[in-house]
Amino acid sequence: MAPGPRSKDAPVPSAPLPDAAEADPALGRTIYQRVHERLRNDILAGRIPPGGRLKIAELARLYGLSQMPVREALQQLQGEGLVILSPNRGARVRAMDAAFIRSLFDIREALEGFLTRQAATRVTPAVIEQLRGIQRRYDAAVESGELRACSALNRAFHEAILRAAGNAEAIRLLNQHTALIIALRGRAGYAPGRLAAIRQEHWALVEALARGDGAAAQRIHAAHVRRAAADMLAMLRATAPAGCDATPTARRAAGG
Repeated sequence: MAPGPRSKDAPVPSAPLPDAAEADPALGRTIYQRVHERLRNDILAGRIPPGGRLKIAELARLYGLSQMPVREALQQLQGEGLVILSPNRGARVRAMDAAFIRSLFDIREALEGFLTRQAATRVTPAVIEQLRGIQRRYDAAVESGELRACSALNRAFHEAILRAAGNAEAIRLLNQHTALIIALRGRAGYAPGRLAAIRQEHWALVEALARGDGAAAQRIHAAHVRRAAADMLAMLRATAPAGCDATPTARRAAGG
């Protein structure tokens, strides 16, 4: 992991971005996305430390931008759970400790598990075939070591189940943390054998849904999420520098 800044009040030095926000709204949107991605990567890599202050004016100067795209990026990062915005204290990086990571998976287990149970009563044969097709492609990606494809197919698998539940508001709430879990998983990697276990868990879930057995589907999903959480925390502990609690490192692998 790259060393953090000398002071928690000092943002990471960065090359300026061309400020096109005022000149072209479409380009301005692109600039905002680039600021968001850069800040997000710096936080997840530990280059901006947990608890570090994020001063809008200073970040705007570093990036050579107006304050608006920086402010929008921080608001988006707050929605993802990476940043805390306080009226009187400004923006700070949230601590990425084990307790916070467990809370993300607890939310996923409760809310997504409920939706999975609902999906079992609403899923159609066409959706079951879609899930089987996604999982066959996931299996092939695991076999060939295509980890980016694994990440995309894993997300497609779970999203198809959530859509079948038909609760758009609950999905919106889940999506607030989905990108963060994927990013953390991408830096943690997987323990040996975890990808093979995911394949078995997914197939068991598909069969429970095909039977319309909501209780079984929820139990399988709960176990799936708990194993995912335990694996991620173990990998983050194994790769974190001494003195850091479950801090992500720069290892790259598939998604959550």
